[in-house]
Amino acid sequence: MRKWIFFTLIAFVSLAGCSKKTELRREFSPLINDGVNRVTFSDHSNEWRFSGNWSPPRIGQDKRFYREVKHEEAHLKFFAAQSEKYILQVKASSSSGNSFVRIGNKNFSLDSSRILISKELIQPGENFLSFFSTGKLRVYDLLLYPKRILRFINYENMLKDNHILLIPGEFFYFIKPFKNESLNLKLNLHKRKNILLKVGITTAKENTEYTQKVKDGSVFKVKLKENQFQKVIVKPVDANAGYLRIGESFLALERNTNRENTKRYKKIKQLVANKNILIVLLDATRNDHVSYNGYKRNTTPNIDKLAQTSMVFDRAHSEASYTLASTGTLLTGLPPDYHGVISKYYSSLNKKIPTIAKLFSVKGYFTGAVSGNPNFGKAYGYHRGFSEFRELFLNNPAPLAEEFINPFSEMLEQAKGKPFFIYLHIREPHDPFIMPKPFLGRFQSAFVEHSEELKKFGDTFHISYVDEDDNPDLLKKIYDENLAYGDWVVGQILALLKQKNLSEQTITVFISDHGEAIGEHGMIGHGHVLYQQGIRIPLMIQIPGVVAGHVDTPAITSDLIKTFTDLFDLPFVYSDLSYGENLFDLQSERRHVARSINVAQYPHYMVKQFPYKLILRLPIADKNIKVFNLENDPGENMNMADRKLVKETLMFYLFNHLKNAKKAQHQIFESTLRKSDLEALRALGYIE
Repeated sequence: MRKWIFFTLIAFVSLAGCSKKTELRREFSPLINDGVNRVTFSDHSNEWRFSGNWSPPRIGQDKRFYREVKHEEAHLKFFAAQSEKYILQVKASSSSGNSFVRIGNKNFSLDSSRILISKELIQPGENFLSFFSTGKLRVYDLLLYPKRILRFINYENMLKDNHILLIPGEFFYFIKPFKNESLNLKLNLHKRKNILLKVGITTAKENTEYTQKVKDGSVFKVKLKENQFQKVIVKPVDANAGYLRIGESFLALERNTNRENTKRYKKIKQLVANKNILIVLLDATRNDHVSYNGYKRNTTPNIDKLAQTSMVFDRAHSEASYTLASTGTLLTGLPPDYHGVISKYYSSLNKKIPTIAKLFSVKGYFTGAVSGNPNFGKAYGYHRGFSEFRELFLNNPAPLAEEFINPFSEMLEQAKGKPFFIYLHIREPHDPFIMPKPFLGRFQSAFVEHSEELKKFGDTFHISYVDEDDNPDLLKKIYDENLAYGDWVVGQILALLKQKNLSEQTITVFISDHGEAIGEHGMIGHGHVLYQQGIRIPLMIQIPGVVAGHVDTPAITSDLIKTFTDLFDLPFVYSDLSYGENLFDLQSERRHVARSINVAQYPHYMVKQFPYKLILRLPIADKNIKVFNLENDPGENMNMADRKLVKETLMFYLFNHLKNAKKAQHQIFESTLRKSDLEALRALGYIE
C-alpha cells in the first residue's frame, strides 16, 4: 500500500486560524485585435499567423532573421478592428523574378517599403496578406497598422509597444482557470480617469457578457468561469477613439499554507543543512519500464530498493524530449526556450545564467560531474560551476556505465572536508546496446553475443519511425537489458556511498532526462517524441530522516532546481522565469510545456493541462494538431482536435510561453553570434 506524504498538502490545506494565504503570479499576455500587427521573423511566437509556402525562421550573413517564400504563395494572417485605411511597411529582398503582396483583390509591388491600403480592401476581423514570388523572396520585418495612428504625436513609440490597444479594439484570452486562480489586469488610460469595459466570456455551453468600470492604474479581476475552457474578450465601450496601455496582465493563484506543515518543512530544512547531494541520471529511461512501477520485467532492483526509502514522484515529466535541452533545464531550472540551448550545432549556455552547480560552489560545496553523453558536455557550457567535469566520451564515444564508478570514487576523495554536489549522467539505457553479460541475453535469446547484427539491430533507434520489418518487442527486451545494466551500476554507486559512510549524509536523486518510444504510435527513439513514452520520466529523492512514499502530484524537471534553491537558501535569480515548484509544495493542478528537437527545421511542442494534452507539429496545419484526454485515453489514441475551445486554449498557452521566452532571452542574453555559429548554420542550410 502506498504512503501519502504530508508535504503534498502544504499549499492546499486550510485550518481555521492556522493558515496563511499566499499568491503566486505569472505573466499572462492577451492577443490584441486593434489593427496594429507587428510580425517578427526570428522565432515561432507568431507562428499562428503563417500559412502556405513560408520557410522556418532563418538567418542571413548580415545576421538578420528572415522567412523565405519560394515560387508559390505564402499567407500571413492579420486582424482589423474596422474597415479603414492601412499602412503596410515591409522589409524584403528578392533575388530574382517578380514579387508582390496581395490584399483582397489588389496586388502591390514590394519595391516600395511603405504601401497605402484603401479602406475597401480591409474587412473587420480576420484578413490575409498573400505573398507571391517567381524567384526567392526574403521577408525580414513587417508592420501593418491603421493610418489614423499617425495623428498621435508619439505614434512611433506606440507602434513599438506591444501593450498598446488602439480604440476601437479588443484583446482576448483563452484559459481554463485553476481553482482559486484569477485573471488580473491593470490598464493605463490615456488622458482618462476611468473607462467602461465590456467583458464577454464564451464557454462550450454559453456566452455571457458584463460591463465593468475601471479606474486608471487600478488592478481589477476578470470574472472567469470556474473549471471551464473559455474565451475571454475585453473591449472598451467608448465612442471616442484613443488608446490605452495594458500595464499588467497576470494570473494569480491564491494558496493557503498550513502552519503545521510549514513547521515540518522548516524541520526538513534543518535536516538537509550541509548535506551532500548526488544526482544519478540514466539517459532515456522510461517511467513505465522501471520495475518499482509494476513493470513485468525485473529491470531495476537497485533503484527499486532506493525507491523504498525515497519520495517517488509518479507523474514526473521532462520539459524536452532530448538530452541537450532537458539537461539545460536540469542545470538552470529554466525551460529550454528560455535557457536557449536547443540545438547541438549553434547554441550554448549563456554565461549570465548561473547553474545549480555554481550556486552550490559559491556555498562552499565541492561540485563534480561525470558525463557519458556529449550532449551534456563542455561544448555547451554545461561545465560551468563544476570544480571537476569529466567527459568520458572523449576517449570512448559510447562509455559503459561501469566506467563511472572510479571517477565517482575519486571525486569523493577530492571532496573530503567539504560537502559535495555530484551529478552522474550515465548513458544507459540509451543505445548502443553494448552491455556486458550477464545483462545481454537476460530477457531475450536472439542476441546473446555482441555482433554486427546486434549493432545493426540497435541502430533501429535512429530511424525515428517503425518499418514493417522492425521488431519492437525484441527492441524492448534489449532496451530492458541495457536498463538492467545501468541499474546494476547505480547499485554499485550507492554501495560505494555506504562503504564510505556517506549514505546518511547524502541526499540522493534518481532521474532521467527523457523517455524513449519503442514502437508506440509507430515511433522509435526520443528526440521527436512528445507522447507520454518520450517525456514521462522517473524521479525520486531520498533525504535521510524524511518519510518515504509515492506522490501522485504532477512534477517536472525544473522542480528539482526550485526545491534545492529553497531548501539550501540559494539565490535563484531567474526564479520568476522558471516553471519549477518546490517538490514539497506542489500544486495539484499545473500547466506544462515541453519541446522536441527540430524536425525538418521546425520544433514540435506539447502543452498539457490535465487531463487534456496538445501535441503540435509546426508549421501549423490541421493534420499537425492532436489533442488527447489522458484521463479517458491514457494511450493517446483518440484525437480530439475538434474540441475547439480545448485546442485553442492549449495553443494560447503555447504562444504565451513562446512570447515570454522571447522576453526572457532579451532579459538574459547578449545578442551575439560567433563565427563558428554562422559556419554551423550555413552547413545546415539555415544561411547562405
